[in-house]
Amino acid sequence: MPVILLALFLALLLPACGAPWQASVAGPDGNYLQVDVGVLRELDDFAQALEGRQAVPLERVLVAAGHTAVDTISIAVEGTGTLTSFEWVSVADEAWWLSDGTLLLDGSRVRASRLEVEPAPLLDDVEASITDIAPTAATALGLSVPSEATGRPLPVPSSADRVALIFLDGFGYVRYSEALAEGSIPNLAALGDPLVALTTYPSITSVSTASLLTGASPDVHGVDRRGIRKTDTETLFDVAASAGLRVVAVEGESLAFALRGAELQLSADFDGNGSTDDNVLAKTLDVLRTGLPDVLFVHFHGIDDTGHSHGPGSPEESAAVEEVDAAVGRIVEMLPEGTLIVVFADHGMHKIEEEGRLGNHGHLLERDTFIPILLVVK
Repeated sequence: MPVILLALFLALLLPACGAPWQASVAGPDGNYLQVDVGVLRELDDFAQALEGRQAVPLERVLVAAGHTAVDTISIAVEGTGTLTSFEWVSVADEAWWLSDGTLLLDGSRVRASRLEVEPAPLLDDVEASITDIAPTAATALGLSVPSEATGRPLPVPSSADRVALIFLDGFGYVRYSEALAEGSIPNLAALGDPLVALTTYPSITSVSTASLLTGASPDVHGVDRRGIRKTDTETLFDVAASAGLRVVAVEGESLAFALRGAELQLSADFDGNGSTDDNVLAKTLDVLRTGLPDVLFVHFHGIDDTGHSHGPGSPEESAAVEEVDAAVGRIVEMLPEGTLIVVFADHGMHKIEEEGRLGNHGHLLERDTFIPILLVVK
């Protein structure tokens, strides 16, 4: 009798919990990640309630399968095997995997048995990662790399007496290449060819900055989503400060991420022209005139700001690109010989059409995830 009762109980319980389901997602190595409700539960930190169920961003599943940049996805609908393809840029903003096994793509629901993924073409050209910058700077200065760094030191032409890190927010590799073809960045072009590099996911400033400073991936430093602005993981600035080196960080009017170990120079829009970049440049030049630090960190925000409001490639954003290029030229001119100059972006940006903004980033898109890294010893 007890066995019969248990069987009846389970028979009633299982439908209430939902029918078991499983689907496979192709990884970049050709292997498949088997996805079920248990896999989605492991990603609960990124879930939200949709249509009365827990839903995980589909991109988080793609990242779990090993993807870093996506061009298209193809979905085999359960029971048919028919593949339906979607350009990732068209569905990335509203792509979810619901706990009942269905996918929600831009408002339409589908139950998939298999997902095939076509990676972004630029992946074939990748030479570096944003996680390589901290190990590169530390090695050039004769310091140990941050203790939990997963990146590697990149080859530089020679050793350096000091390091200047010039941060071009939102100026991804694709946009850099467009500006180069337009002839609008002569000062950056004079520094040579950039490395094609990947930023970390999600491609937003706080996460990217944590990876930049620690040399580590988000699963190591813990900054893996919006709203987290600090890390306990050792950074390049920590290493430099512990060695008695002076670190100065010139920022805009607020910090996107805590810069522990640095002397901060904040630059508000004092002249009211709608940008802090000219103020960042003025403060940087003051620093260079009054006492050169061992590590200089300069963060220009204008390309990202205008890209969000007007869209990448718009006249307003293009003007910001030209302004930042001129500022880089001024800084490079004032830096003394023996300085390792590292110019880089944290992420790129793609076009959108939303009220109040025409550009955004944060996805596994070619425009968002690829960044330029320029390395020059003056």
